[in-house]
Amino acid sequence: MAGNAGGGHGASIGSWIACLVIIAGFVVGGIAMVVWNWPMFWVGVGVLVVGCIFARAVGIMDDVTEYGGGGGPGEPETQSTG
Repeated sequence: MAGNAGGGHGASIGSWIACLVIIAGFVVGGIAMVVWNWPMFWVGVGVLVVGCIFARAVGIMDDVTEYGGGGGPGEPETQSTG
């Protein structure tokens, strides 16, 4: 698993950046729809596509686990006792 092995859900910085770029694309596109500005809408779509390509490049799906704690079925989740 990439990223934060000490706790949390283990998402890497690259995954967070990719998510923020995708969200920014949605926000720009949404604002463009409200103000009815087609060029701005297509810029938002472009930002969204770039964010998706970046997410694929940084391996965003490698941060996803089906079982939440990174362990497989039957394996206990590791918890820090700090």
